[in-house]
Amino acid sequence: MDEIKGIICEAKNCKYHDKANNCHAGQITVGKQSATETCQTSCETFECCDGCEC
Repeated sequence: MDEIKGIICEAKNCKYHDKANNCHAGQITVGKQSATETCQTSCETFECCDGCEC
């Protein structure tokens, strides 16, 4: 898949992440609906890659 322009991803354990910090998911979902601060949001599209380091 092509990278999503304008999305910077530092989630190195995500299967959609590349070494240039680009996102290659077809689309992303960012949640949570009730967030009132930056620290309360996250990418809900995250999927652990092969060899994921938890």
